[in-house]
Amino acid sequence: MYLQGHSIIGIKRELEKRGIKTPTEKEKWSKRTIDVMLSNEKYIGVVRLLNSSEHEEHYVSEYNHPAIISKNQFEAVQEEKKKRSNVVKTEEGNRRKSNKYSSKSR
Repeated sequence: MYLQGHSIIGIKRELEKRGIKTPTEKEKWSKRTIDVMLSNEKYIGVVRLLNSSEHEEHYVSEYNHPAIISKNQFEAVQEEKKKRSNVVKTEEGNRRKSNKYSSKSR
């Protein structure tokens, strides 16, 4: 749905309309849950493990479990999320773009 142009709120509404429950069996979806699902590599069979509290080194286990979406689909969602984001990373830190994403500009 995201790649078809639906927003996270649009996906939330559609899931609730269809009666699809959250992973914790709730009827109402949170935007955060959907956003995390769109960014979670576990859906392509990848697991990242951090090394202790340093967070500088991590281990990647691919094909750890069966993927439920293709890597290409996952990467396309990540690119689309970047396009839609109104936050830009600069040397000075993060800042908001002057114009927000609009699906009408496509």
